Amino acid sequence: MNFYEAQDDARRRTKWLIGYFVLAVVGVVLAIYAILGLYYATQTVVVVDAAGNRMQQAGEFWDLERFLTITVLTTGVILAGNVFKSFQLSGGGAVVARDMGGRQVDPHTTDTDERKLINVIEEMAIASGVPVPQIWVMDQEAGINAFAAGTEPGNAVIGVTRGCIQRLTRSELQGVMAHEFSHILNGDMKLNMRLIGWLFGIMMLSIIGRELMFHMQFMSMRRSRENNNGALIGLIAAIALLVVGSIGVFFARMIQAAISRQREYLADASAVQFTRDPSSIAGALKKIGGQQYGSEVKVGKASEASHMFFADGGMFSYGFATHPPLDVRIKAIEADWDGEFADSHLPEVGSQRAGNSSDVRASGFGGGAPAPLQVQREQWDQLGEVSQTNVSVGAAVMQGLDSNWIDACHDREQAQAMIFGLLLASDRKLQSGEIKFIKKSMGAAAADLAEHWHGVLGEEHSSKKIALIDLSIPSLRLLSHPEYERFLHATHWLIASDGQVDIFEFMLQKLIECHLSSFFDGARAPRVRYTKLGQLTSELNVLISTMAGVGATNGTDLQTAYRSSADDLAKHGVRLPGILPPEQCGLHLVEGTLAKLAESTPIMKRDALHACGLAVMSDGVLGSQEAELLRAAADAMGATIPPFVK
Repeated sequence: MNFYEAQDDARRRTKWLIGYFVLAVVGVVLAIYAILGLYYATQTVVVVDAAGNRMQQAGEFWDLERFLTITVLTTGVILAGNVFKSFQLSGGGAVVARDMGGRQVDPHTTDTDERKLINVIEEMAIASGVPVPQIWVMDQEAGINAFAAGTEPGNAVIGVTRGCIQRLTRSELQGVMAHEFSHILNGDMKLNMRLIGWLFGIMMLSIIGRELMFHMQFMSMRRSRENNNGALIGLIAAIALLVVGSIGVFFARMIQAAISRQREYLADASAVQFTRDPSSIAGALKKIGGQQYGSEVKVGKASEASHMFFADGGMFSYGFATHPPLDVRIKAIEADWDGEFADSHLPEVGSQRAGNSSDVRASGFGGGAPAPLQVQREQWDQLGEVSQTNVSVGAAVMQGLDSNWIDACHDREQAQAMIFGLLLASDRKLQSGEIKFIKKSMGAAAADLAEHWHGVLGEEHSSKKIALIDLSIPSLRLLSHPEYERFLHATHWLIASDGQVDIFEFMLQKLIECHLSSFFDGARAPRVRYTKLGQLTSELNVLISTMAGVGATNGTDLQTAYRSSADDLAKHGVRLPGILPPEQCGLHLVEGTLAKLAESTPIMKRDALHACGLAVMSDGVLGSQEAELLRAAADAMGATIPPFVK
């Protein structure tokens, strides 16, 4: 199972979504016209003939003018709803989380369940090679459920119900979170967000009727006769909209089921490989089946996002379930399951006090600081395979980070200072000027903290630095827009202060641009413009020539690294003309190539990234600079790679 292939499949399904949407609009228009046509056919109308005589005759089912009017009005309402919701969702996954009644989790929370959740998600993010998403909890939901929402990893959120974090063990919670991260990596999250926008339009009439009915119940019956008549008319209108709108809901449920059911099986299978523990996700599913509230989500807007949840939210589906039955999902994971669901209980009051609870970071995996890895060709050839993404890697990286470093990542001021510290130059004279700039633009305290973090982290391996940056992303998203602009200006100044951009600075710049700009500026993911690597031959030659120069120590190594990548790309129809001289390649010229690869298909990104890896790791060793450059390339082209540690 390959994440890039799954992303490509999700991209193709978007085209099917458009077709489903068109058919649904046609179905809604025809259904509404059929209802009105039958009504008119049962009515008697008065007509005037050529002689001026008035006569009565039965109404007609078919009327072209009536059909065109209904078509224009219905399509207009649906498209207006689609445009409105799609624009609203451009704000990212937080929009969905608020609609679901969620509350963003404070990274400094003292709630044991929430701290456990934070740690599990941070491990998953690091193991996946993506920034940590925002974490939201639906406090009033007793069922066991969760969702991932966002238009891209840069504005993604993970939402969980209170029942999910209270009733599941750490291992079971890992299984559920692995399922949700699979949706992020498989491209399902973006597809599901688009689906919400399209379905909102189809369900628009029903939503209007529901809202009107909601407001009608607050209208007092102790009003004047005129107002009572108005209330009665409003009630009739609400019922009519609900009835007619149910046609749109029917088609919406059908589309949700067609798109999401098979993707749930894929996410379950990915979660098993991700955790290497089938009992984790199977245990969560068994507890859903064994508890009173199941996976129910009661918030009113849950029906719009029912296809995004880990399990069926309990919404009426017209027979089109968005998720496979629980027993079928469990059997697919544990073939010898005895058919018995599991009981779950609320934790006892006081049982989770700090003194009584175990360390939420104790994941059961071996700790220790990560070290550079001897990367075998066979391992790199499996780029994107689920088997190469292992939550134990994330746990190992987290165990290798000092707890004070992690706490700093959770603080919006410390996180900024840490980034500044990582960007400070090693040259004392140059560093002195950078400290003065930070003091002037950010304050004396920020300058002191930056100098502190430079001393603490300056010599650490890139795997740790990258993990700390990923952990800092949620805190940086808490900045106000003016604070974000100030932070961005400071990072750009520090990167440019010595007149050149080194590999770490290039990586950091790309990571911040990719994962913060979409959140603060609403930057949208590029549309696919390139479908074959052969369309980017000259650009790829610049990229591979640059990559080969990073991993090579002499001319022979340079040619070997370049040839290894060139031979790999030749399998995909790309014939590189030959390695470029230094003045025709380099980081300053790579950006154009990466920007075009960001507009390519997921399979193209995988193949290009694979060739890059062969260039920088031709000797089988992945050092700090190589890891930084690969991560920068992946972020810039909108791809992901897991960390490489022992």
